[in-house]
Amino acid sequence: MSGLIMAHSLEQDEESLLSMTGAEARKFLLKSESYCNIDFPPYFRFSRILSYVSRVVGHADLRGMQKQSPRSCEGVNYPLLTNKDGRHAWRPFQLIHPALYLSLVNHITTKAHWEAIRTRFSEFQSLSNFRCLSIPVRSRTTRKDKAAQILHWWQGIEQGAIELALDYAYVLHADITDCYAAIYTHSVAWALHGKATAKTNRTMTLIGNIIDAHIQDMRHGQTNGIPQGSVLMDLVAEMVLGYADLELSERLTKKSITEYVVLRYRDDYRIFVNNPQSGEAILKTLTEVMIDLGLKLNTAKTTGSQSVVISSLKKDKLAWLRARQSDRDVQKHLLVIHAHGIDYPNAGSLVVALARFHERISKAKKLRNPLPLISIVVDIAYSSPRTFPVCAAVISRILSAVKTKKERLRLIEKIHTKLSQLPNTGHMEVWLQRISYPYNSVIAFEECLCQLVVGGSVGIWNNDWISSNKLLAALDPRRIVDERKLNLLKPVVKPAEIRVFAYERY
Repeated sequence: MSGLIMAHSLEQDEESLLSMTGAEARKFLLKSESYCNIDFPPYFRFSRILSYVSRVVGHADLRGMQKQSPRSCEGVNYPLLTNKDGRHAWRPFQLIHPALYLSLVNHITTKAHWEAIRTRFSEFQSLSNFRCLSIPVRSRTTRKDKAAQILHWWQGIEQGAIELALDYAYVLHADITDCYAAIYTHSVAWALHGKATAKTNRTMTLIGNIIDAHIQDMRHGQTNGIPQGSVLMDLVAEMVLGYADLELSERLTKKSITEYVVLRYRDDYRIFVNNPQSGEAILKTLTEVMIDLGLKLNTAKTTGSQSVVISSLKKDKLAWLRARQSDRDVQKHLLVIHAHGIDYPNAGSLVVALARFHERISKAKKLRNPLPLISIVVDIAYSSPRTFPVCAAVISRILSAVKTKKERLRLIEKIHTKLSQLPNTGHMEVWLQRISYPYNSVIAFEECLCQLVVGGSVGIWNNDWISSNKLLAALDPRRIVDERKLNLLKPVVKPAEIRVFAYERY
C-alpha cells in the first residue's frame, strides 16, 4: 500500500478535534479517555463522575457554587506520579478536578469561543513550512482514540520524515525540556489573541484569560505549568506551541530562510534542511522563540544527522528491527525482550515487543516453569515502569499456569514487595490490583485509587472550596469505579484489554 493510500485510509479512520462543532468537541472532551489518557484498567470510568457533575452544573457559572476561590486550596487536582526510569525520575500526571474540568470544557466549546479557537488554529496550520501532527483526534472505528493518535503520529511523523528524505539531505531533532511543567499560563492568552491584546485586556471576555484562570484555579494559583494527562490539556499545549510555530515562521522569513520543513508532534521537532548551516540557524531562532515563551530546548536531545531515513526511526525501534525478536522457546523469547529493555528502558518498542509476547502466550495451551518467567517480567517492569500495564497482563497469564491460588497470592505479594522498592508506584499498584483482584479482592494497596476499588472512603480531590451540597454529592470519587465491569473481571488479562494500537505499524 502506498504512503498516499495509507494516509488517505488513516484520515478516513479519524477526525481532528478542530473539525468538530463546539457541541461535538464538548462531548469528545467529556469522554473518559479524553479526561484521562493514562493507561488504567477498564473498570475505571471517569466519564461517569463527569456525567454526574454535568447534571448538577450544566452550563452554569461555577462561581455560584463555591465559597472561595479554588486556587486558595492545595490539592485541588489529584497527582499521580509515574516513574520514568526505574530510579529517581518521574512524570507528574494529574486527574483534574471534575468540576473545574467541566467548567473549562464548557467555556472553550461555546460557539463564539470555539470558533475563535478554530480560527486561530487555522492561522497556525496555514504555515507552508510547518506540519503539526499532534492535534487531538477522534477514532471513527472501534479502535481507541489513543490508538488513532498513535497511528496519526506513525503516518505523519515517522512515515512523513522518511518521505522527506527525497527532498532534504539533513535533519535536526529537538524537543522542549519538561514542556507541560514549564508552560507559562499567561502565554495561552498570548497564543490565542496576540501578546499585545492579551497584555492590555486581562478581562474574562477573552477565552485565553479564561483558560489561564482555570489552570491557576487547579494549581493553587501557580502560573508556571499546566496539568498533564488529558486531551484537554494537550489542546491547550497545542495553542502555545502553535503560536511558537507562527513566531518561528515569521522570524525565519525575516532572515530569508525559506528552504526547510518542520515536522512537529507536540514538543518534539524534526527540522529538515539541505545544509547544516540553515539547520543551525533555524535551531538558534527556535531557541530564541522558546526563551520569549519561558521555555527552553533540551540540549541533551538536540541532534543532527545526514541520514534522514535512519534518523526518522527511533533508536530503540531501529535496534529492535536489527535484533533477533523472538525464539521458539518461550523463556528465551522473553529473555530477548529483557535484553532489549536493558539497552532501551521504557522504550515504545519494548512495550510493543511485550504486547506481542502477551499475544503469543495467550494462545499457548501450556506454560512451563512459570516462576522464572514471572521473575524476568518483573525485572523488565522494574527497569521500565512504562511497561506496567502490559507486564501486568503478561504476569496474569503466567499466574494462571501456577497450580494453586495460595501460590498465586504468594507470588503477587512478592511482586508487590519487589516493585514497591521503586519511588512513586501508584500506577503500578493500580495494575497489580487488576491482576490480584480476581484472586483476593481485599489486598491492601496504598494508592487511593486502589482503595476506591475495594469500597474505601478516600478523598481524591480537594473540595473545600465548594459550597453546593449537590455538587459535593456528585463528586463522590467512588463513582469512578464501574462495579459491573469490576465484577466481570477475569484472572487473565486478554490482549484486547491492553491493545492500544496496531503493533505492526510501530
